[in-house]
Amino acid sequence: MSNMASKHSVFDPESIKRVQEALPDKPFERQPTMNYFLEPEGKRLNEYEQLIGYTMQAGDQLGGGIEAGDFQQKHPGGRGAYVAESTELRSTDWWKFRDPNKNWFFPYVKAKSEEGRHTDRHLTAYSASGDIRGVNPEWLNIVDGLYGGMIFMEYGLFNSHSSATKDSLSDFIKMWIAETSFDKNDAAQIIQTQRVFTNKILPSFPADLDTPKDLWMNDPVYVKIRETVQELWQGTFDWGEIVWSVHGVFDPIVGQFMRREFFSRLAPLYGDTLTPWMLSQSLDYAQSAKKGTVKLMTEVLPVDPVYGEHNAAVVNAWTEKWLPDTIASLKGFMAAYEMLPYQIEGFTDKVSVEKSVRLVINDWETDFAKPSGFSVDVDALVLEVMSGYKQGVQ
Repeated sequence: MSNMASKHSVFDPESIKRVQEALPDKPFERQPTMNYFLEPEGKRLNEYEQLIGYTMQAGDQLGGGIEAGDFQQKHPGGRGAYVAESTELRSTDWWKFRDPNKNWFFPYVKAKSEEGRHTDRHLTAYSASGDIRGVNPEWLNIVDGLYGGMIFMEYGLFNSHSSATKDSLSDFIKMWIAETSFDKNDAAQIIQTQRVFTNKILPSFPADLDTPKDLWMNDPVYVKIRETVQELWQGTFDWGEIVWSVHGVFDPIVGQFMRREFFSRLAPLYGDTLTPWMLSQSLDYAQSAKKGTVKLMTEVLPVDPVYGEHNAAVVNAWTEKWLPDTIASLKGFMAAYEMLPYQIEGFTDKVSVEKSVRLVINDWETDFAKPSGFSVDVDALVLEVMSGYKQGVQ
């Protein structure tokens, strides 16, 4: 091994000596554990912390890790597995974050399995009930095209997490991002599951994605949403920016409006009780994503003793960057009200739609903007979104 290689290796005697000198005099816990180097979030390490934090890999330049030296395996070009340059965020200890749900792989997969069994039971009951016969046929066209288009949005947001999962700087963050990304994949699969099921009990309903894909690619209702999702997925490389722009800006506004205020709220009015039930799982996923995002971006990183102010400024800069495209996306979706079979006063008229828009933006301000210290003019945002509303009972 060359002198140059040895100086940048964990096998360098001088590096080993520095590591030995830095070892604590006593373990963090009185009872010896394999995780003696990990500081618990509470009084003691829980099962989640012991399993995710069994090792703390990091290079010299990353806060919180216990290794010293360089990486033996690198990306093409020499980039290490964990590098500070992967995000504008900074931390003296990347291992401070814990998933609020305390999820690790096994309980996460177990929960997914139960969701699948629960869905199977519900679909069996729905098929036996014959409720599909009471759904307005024109609304089924909405379910086919407009609702089906959400598959591409959710799948695009899922894919945006791929680099974020790989590049994030601690296993606690990495596991949370991975699980949150799988939730987005499931959100897309839930809609397609509903399409395939509907085709089985109503063969005239298409299970393929021809119509949804055409709307996603060409219809004005989805143009700005598609462009924004593409930029989140393919044009954003900072893993922290991906997490915040998706789960702290775009999805809490655009995704929540579509799921909660449009499809779940309007579907029963046209005889469709299945769509709100299916979307309830996606709404639950959004709540989990919100808890983790808020904790990481507004409770952990902004209070870092060294980089707190810097991190708060970076998060606000990302909000400033992505909010205009998010509002423009929701404005474009207002054209969806023109596609409805018929208008229903108290639900699809301008006053009611504006109320729904305000609810979503107010929730976003409460859940994300205020905790991150971002000032926003809610009235101005609502006015901009509603400028895209053209159809309804006046």
